[in-house]
Amino acid sequence: MNIFTKWKWMLPGLFFVQLMACSKHDEKPAYGAPAVTFSSTEYKVKIGTTGTLTAQVGNAVNPVFAWKLDGKIISHDLTCPFDGSQVGEYFVTFRVDAQNGSMEQQVKVTVVDKLPPQINMPTNLIAFLGQDNSIPAIVSYAAGAKYVWRLNGTIVSTDSIYVTHPTVQGSNTLTLQVTNSDGSDLKLFGLGFIPPPPPELYFDDGHYRLAGDVSTKRGSIPLGKSLVLAPVVSHIPSPALFQWTVNGVAQSSTSVYLTYTPAAKGTALITVTAAGVTASVNVECVDAEGTFFRAPSTGSKYIANNAFEFIPAPGQFTAYGPYSSASDALQDFQNGMTPNNTQWITSLGAYGGYVITGFDHSVSDLAGKPDIGINGNQFPQWSEPGIVWVSQDENGNGLPDDTWYELKGSETGNSATNERYAITYYKPSAPGQDVLWVDNLGGKGSVDYNQYHSQPYYFPMFINANSYTLVGTGLKSTMVIGDLETSAGYAWGYVDNVGDGTTPTTFRIEDAIRADGTPANLKYIDFVKVHTGMTGKGAAVGEISTETGAPFDLNLNK
Repeated sequence: MNIFTKWKWMLPGLFFVQLMACSKHDEKPAYGAPAVTFSSTEYKVKIGTTGTLTAQVGNAVNPVFAWKLDGKIISHDLTCPFDGSQVGEYFVTFRVDAQNGSMEQQVKVTVVDKLPPQINMPTNLIAFLGQDNSIPAIVSYAAGAKYVWRLNGTIVSTDSIYVTHPTVQGSNTLTLQVTNSDGSDLKLFGLGFIPPPPPELYFDDGHYRLAGDVSTKRGSIPLGKSLVLAPVVSHIPSPALFQWTVNGVAQSSTSVYLTYTPAAKGTALITVTAAGVTASVNVECVDAEGTFFRAPSTGSKYIANNAFEFIPAPGQFTAYGPYSSASDALQDFQNGMTPNNTQWITSLGAYGGYVITGFDHSVSDLAGKPDIGINGNQFPQWSEPGIVWVSQDENGNGLPDDTWYELKGSETGNSATNERYAITYYKPSAPGQDVLWVDNLGGKGSVDYNQYHSQPYYFPMFINANSYTLVGTGLKSTMVIGDLETSAGYAWGYVDNVGDGTTPTTFRIEDAIRADGTPANLKYIDFVKVHTGMTGKGAAVGEISTETGAPFDLNLNK
């Protein structure tokens, strides 16, 4: 599979270039000019009625607004009433003037004799087994409209909201027809019936998770250091109280975090309970940091030389069918990185898809400078940011089974960034189907099958279960969908993010943080994990999927 086929998306007119301010690692980005978006760039108004135009303005200091039609100001607010007195096309200009700059954009308004309804809903829907699921019709121009819902060809509702109580898991076809006095609209949906996710707490060990896994995970911490623990909270509405124990002894912390500082080597059983749900982890206190440090030698490789695990999320570049195995996927990544090829990259699939690699030596943290580099294939106005995690071989066994630390980026601590964000992907029941997903916050969606990549399944079929869960840090999507599909990156700290793809993104080990965002203060690392950090999709480009190569040691000469 040649990931560079992704470049075929750069069709003339599909992307536009926007000048972006470059931000160094330790600098704040410039404040910039105001940003303007609209609920729609083309409005329709029926003759004899009044429509409302709406603008959203961000990043504006003391702004003043103006809507103009034929050079005349018709509103000074963020909303603008438009009187549909005469059939025709009109172009209205919205302008914002602020202390930090000005911005002007135009919207089109069409006044029509008739205005039939327009259904504005995603093409894939999810309903949970054994409970009532309300699916509301989201329709523009729906005044006085009538509704007809059909499930697999049978009428099931004539209300604006369809309520279903499924009992059998599977994929279904749902149609909605909406009719008013001016006409009708008809749309077809895929409707998946899946089991409802249970309320859960669990500790993420850096690997994918299967449903119902209640095993006690393993963590580690070198003697003399502290470990911050925090569970993944799934489908438990904002628990206010967490109860922690260490070897059965209650702890004072009642937050989602527990700081554990062992006094001696050994293993402690740590539990956390919230809303009646409990998770547990065995934390081993091992030898002091540096005990298993592996200094580079003359023959040490510049690039990571060992792929330990490659688990892609579903996606158009994920092509592992029913007879594939996890070792097939791993070997594909290993084959790409073995020749010390820093330019080779592969797709990790949708959110959470990951690869774990390791060096044949320990990579030291040299304060104030980048320590590792990783290539992606970003280009102007198209980024698919991936999160980077690092780990030491704390127990000296040569395996990545120790504590993982995220390398912070520009969005760390942002309220729109979700730490311990988890998505569960459901295996399709037949070839050519979209992959449905739910997240641990109650969100739902799909990775859509498209016309450009025709392998039967976008789901990695070597996963021997009906679903699997991927956990990491979730970044807010920057994707803009329309005639132009773009995905702007973030200031710094992510793979496949910002730039033209000709130079690697660099990272500093000193940016490693613990679960609560405090510095991990690592002296070196042995393993690196990269996972797709965004959830998003477009009609032309498909799902957001980080492309990554193997990491390389910037402190070691090639």
